[in-house]
Amino acid sequence: MSIAKFSVNNSVLINMLMIVVFIVGIYTMVEIPKEEMPAVDFGSFIIVVMYPGVSPLEMEQLVIQKIEDEIGDVENIDYMESTASEGKAVMYIVFEPDADIDKAENDLRAELDKVRDLPDDANDPYMIRLNMREVNEMCAVVIGGNFSGNAIREISEDVREELLNIDYVSKVDIHGTQEREIWIQGDINKLDEFGLSLSDLQNSIQMRNMNVPAGTIKFGKAEFIIRTVGEFNNTEQIANLVVRMDSNGRATRIRDVAVVKDTLEERSIISKLDGNPSVTLFVYKKADGNIIKVMKDVRHKVEEFKENIPGLDAAIRNDGSIDVKNSINTLGKSALFGVILVFFSLFIFLGWKNASFAAIGIPFSFLLTFILMQYFDITMNNLTLFGLVLVLGMIVDDAIIVMENVHRYVEMGMNVKDAAVKGTQEIMWPVIAAVSTTAAAFVPMLMMQGMMGKFMRVFPIVVTLALLASLFECLVILPSHIAEFSKPQKKKKPHKIHDALVRKYRRAIKFALRHRILFILAVIVALILSLMTIALRLVPFEFFPEQTPKTIILRLQTPIGTNLDKTNEVVSNIEEFIYQMKEREDIEAVVTTVGMMAKNHRWDTKTNNAQLRIDLKDIDDMKYSHTEIKKTIRSYLEKLPGIYNYQFAKPSQGPPTGNDVEIRVKGDNLDRLKYIGNIIKDELEKIPGVVDIEDSFQPGKKEVQIIPKHERLALYGLSVAQIAGFIRTASYGTTISEYRGNGTDEYDIILRLKEEQIDDLNDLDHLKIRTGTGNLIDLNEVADFEIKSGLAQIRHRDKKRIIEITGNTTLYKDSGKMKKRSTDDVMQILMGNRITGAEGTLSNFQQRFPGHILEFGGVAEEQRKSYTSLFLAFGVAILLIFTILATQFKSYVQPFIVMMTIPFSLIGVIFGLLVTGLPASLNSLVAIVALAGVVVNDSLVLVDFVNRERAKGVDRWNSLINAGAIRLRPIILTSVTTIFGLMPMILSTSQSASEWKPMAVSIAFGLAFATVLTLFVIPVIYSLVDSLFGRIGVTRFKTHLSYEECVDCDE
Repeated sequence: MSIAKFSVNNSVLINMLMIVVFIVGIYTMVEIPKEEMPAVDFGSFIIVVMYPGVSPLEMEQLVIQKIEDEIGDVENIDYMESTASEGKAVMYIVFEPDADIDKAENDLRAELDKVRDLPDDANDPYMIRLNMREVNEMCAVVIGGNFSGNAIREISEDVREELLNIDYVSKVDIHGTQEREIWIQGDINKLDEFGLSLSDLQNSIQMRNMNVPAGTIKFGKAEFIIRTVGEFNNTEQIANLVVRMDSNGRATRIRDVAVVKDTLEERSIISKLDGNPSVTLFVYKKADGNIIKVMKDVRHKVEEFKENIPGLDAAIRNDGSIDVKNSINTLGKSALFGVILVFFSLFIFLGWKNASFAAIGIPFSFLLTFILMQYFDITMNNLTLFGLVLVLGMIVDDAIIVMENVHRYVEMGMNVKDAAVKGTQEIMWPVIAAVSTTAAAFVPMLMMQGMMGKFMRVFPIVVTLALLASLFECLVILPSHIAEFSKPQKKKKPHKIHDALVRKYRRAIKFALRHRILFILAVIVALILSLMTIALRLVPFEFFPEQTPKTIILRLQTPIGTNLDKTNEVVSNIEEFIYQMKEREDIEAVVTTVGMMAKNHRWDTKTNNAQLRIDLKDIDDMKYSHTEIKKTIRSYLEKLPGIYNYQFAKPSQGPPTGNDVEIRVKGDNLDRLKYIGNIIKDELEKIPGVVDIEDSFQPGKKEVQIIPKHERLALYGLSVAQIAGFIRTASYGTTISEYRGNGTDEYDIILRLKEEQIDDLNDLDHLKIRTGTGNLIDLNEVADFEIKSGLAQIRHRDKKRIIEITGNTTLYKDSGKMKKRSTDDVMQILMGNRITGAEGTLSNFQQRFPGHILEFGGVAEEQRKSYTSLFLAFGVAILLIFTILATQFKSYVQPFIVMMTIPFSLIGVIFGLLVTGLPASLNSLVAIVALAGVVVNDSLVLVDFVNRERAKGVDRWNSLINAGAIRLRPIILTSVTTIFGLMPMILSTSQSASEWKPMAVSIAFGLAFATVLTLFVIPVIYSLVDSLFGRIGVTRFKTHLSYEECVDCDE
């Protein structure tokens, strides 16, 4: 029994199956996790080692090189980058796209555990696995008010705990609070007076501040626990602690030689909202959380705190759920209007009942797709929703083909049930082949590499699932509905629009067949002219079109060594300027972080770092553009003293592709790398439209180097480690114990000298250190001191030192017109154009700088990976499509005829981009790959009908004309429904739709042109190819009388 016959004979089962899919699908659609972008696992890890007070050069030698040597043998590492800065080593390890990341993580941890020879004072390495949810927070909760430091910290902790109790909140990071600390600040003069050193204070506190259990003891029948209680209950006990008793019984106490303070730690970060002090809590969600629901709970909790704590100011910034809701609304509206347009087009050609049969397949296919998405761990996000909008018109194509064929038999007077079975059965394999060719164009996109490949992975999966769902609906559900609900049609009703189109088509196709050589030449010329517009750059190119963000991020650095307060002064000047500039009316809020900025998927904490997040109004409500706002701020920053460098960063939207311009030079000598880096920066600064240029070499803090006198150390019984530890305690401070007071929370007890007493080298010279024999000597007895300059950081890539020069591209004026500078432009200016032979300013790099390697990263690197893998995917798609067609036609020649629509559809793609003024992009290339599978469908069915006519003995001329006339309605309908399904997206002015417009335009216009080509070019090509093979006596139609060139046969 055929599938169609089973469907027609079991209508109750089919209807129940449909009801189940609708119920389960609606539930799944509501409950499925929702987020802005796919939660891509980057396949990368960050390893961090903290070693406070150590210079970048020492971090490179003592930490970086040892870890690199150990983990370098881990399999499938694509590349690794390392950064050694003051007191911190950060390593970024990226694995190959096809690596098993879970296994890679285990291997990496195993190798990391083998690193045993790190310095004793260095913290243990810790490793983080990166994915979109770890990098991009769900929202930022900013709180403030007139509270003390302790109070705001406690409030922040309470807020954090309540937020963590919300379902699907994974973590909450607090920035801007200060922990409680107990400071013991030694007075150098009083220590000298009493003959004491800092080590004496440290020993006294550590020997006293402890509770020691001593077992149990019985007194009579009762058993008691023995415990020696020595922990400090308050800071007065610390101050009164006896350090030493002299021979006369006089006690020297801590308070005699030091000041004890119950205070807050020194600020390392300053958070502000609109210039007012605040604390920022970054909230992250779990993988299976629905961001819209989670954010609703977060807002509710924040409102509760505002109500319960008088004077508390709280605001939620960077709310990710807003973009998700906007995207869902935009794409949802596009889908809704698309369905209406599709139904309208079906109604015109097929009537309301048949239009309803076809249209019901859209929600059925979508809901079945949502059900299947769960098994592929796919969430509802921008990419999956766009995939569904893209196939909105396609998923009715197979239903249209089936229904139109059934409808044709009904018009011929056949019984409805028999027509449903025969019409479906007759067209089943061409329909399966058509859906297969479409899916075959999308599935190879899974081969795309790089970050874009990971990001785009869900797109072909969702599209393929929707196509398969629609195929199931048209072959299993649709025949039952037609048989059950359609009424017999006694005679064919005239259809004025359709009949008129058929008459005009017959005249036009006859003209094309009579002038087939000229017709084909005209189409080829049109294709060449279209490709020339690309070569002449009449269509601009962007790698990945982005939405205009609601946020401008400004990152800046003051000179290395600038303290936090001084950096804050500079930032405050910038804030004040922003609040006063004319573009202020477009700004909703400014969230500032001083002492920290986001960089390379992590927070980089330094006193000279700062980041301003400028939140803007909705784009439709803005008076000024982003470019104008940035230009105004830039003009101020260029004149503001105290800034070392600044950069406008891209908000985290879409896949992280790095900077627009990212150039690496590998070498060994740091001075030589700096020299080359300056040359490259000079070349970039000459290119209009390249901004925010900076390099990774920055002058570091001046370094006090301690040179031990080893013989003197041996004489006094001291070691280098003792000298280093002593100086660290005196200048930086050392945690020597923990303080609980009467509570349960532990706080650090920090020992150091008074800050004002260590102002220069002379103060270090005369510090007193206790020798091995118990005597006090000046530090200069056992060490010399020198001041030297160093770098702020040293970077590696694959164990080689590098300098990295970065920048962004923006609009620039060329011949009075504003143009967008692209990454490709910059690369051609620097490296030349291989096609034209033009030389670039760095074309002779290897000759000028032998022994150094020049590499392009960021967008350029992602472009290379994406293009290479996309072209490979296109080749695989073509091969799969050819295989499907060859199997369907049992021919090696006819697939070539069908596939001729693929190159000619480029005319429509390029024309569409020119007309709409949209740039060509990676999305456009993806659309071309997708078109390869879509545009052959109509050609496939058309050629199949030609073959059937000729197999009946009809001559070629009439076979081509009759097949075109018979397939005219379904060909137009399948194309119109797909185009109408995309039209709301193309016409949308929403920012949520902007990044996908080039793809929608490319497919819609490409398909429109391909439809015309299918109706005219395919018959002409078929005729030409058949003539060629007929002349040499090769034919598949044995009953054909002859291959005379009939160009004007009577029908």
